[in-house]
Amino acid sequence: MSGGERIPGTPRYRHHLQKNPGTEPFFPNFLLKEWIVGAVFLLGFMLWVVFNPVTLGDRANPDDTSFIPVPDWYFLFLYQILKYYPGPDIVFGTVLVPFIGTCLLIFVPWLDTSKDRHPYKRPLATLGMVLTTFLVIWLTNEAAVQHRAEVASASGQPSAGLPVLPRKDPSQIQFIDTSDPGYKLFEQTCANCHGAKGQGNIGPAIYAIGKYWDASKLEDFIQHPAGAMPPMGTLSNLTQVKEVASWLAKQKG
Repeated sequence: MSGGERIPGTPRYRHHLQKNPGTEPFFPNFLLKEWIVGAVFLLGFMLWVVFNPVTLGDRANPDDTSFIPVPDWYFLFLYQILKYYPGPDIVFGTVLVPFIGTCLLIFVPWLDTSKDRHPYKRPLATLGMVLTTFLVIWLTNEAAVQHRAEVASASGQPSAGLPVLPRKDPSQIQFIDTSDPGYKLFEQTCANCHGAKGQGNIGPAIYAIGKYWDASKLEDFIQHPAGAMPPMGTLSNLTQVKEVASWLAKQKG
């Protein structure tokens, strides 16, 4: 064959004789890398969802005046930004700040034109990424902390050192494993202050305490409580404390 080709019609250039131009074709080289990274991320996300299922929240109750609506966690940083622009200044939080952020993202390729990939050699891009990540995390955390404080204030309950739960109608509370000995002790002792369904009475609500504290922390609190609760409550020995704490830890609301 002419030119030593094995198959007629194939390109005449030889890759091993071609100088490295320092670039690579977008398709399929670069695009294939993007697909592989996307597939790995999607697989990890699917596994996370399978092993960490999201449970349904409380049933909607129009009579619950303590309920404070809040967006999903991935929008909390935007939700927090709006709090810094109250009243007539809200246009800055809803229009101006998002517009500036969008423009910065659009013009990133022209703001840093360096061909180096090492973060230290691209200080502008690296600094922008670090600051943006820090601000998003900080704003998200601030929104979550302030929301919990707002819920606690709206519930009007003293926490006595316990996580504050919003007031909830007893008819909407369903306990888990009512055959457990800890539940029987709860009915005979703890329910006098915390309510038959843990909805709160003299003491704070504890119907979903297991969502925040495990059995070990509950045992320690029952033995060394805060507020007006006496040590061990009205339980008579450590065995009963362990049984009640173990059962309460199962209650996730």
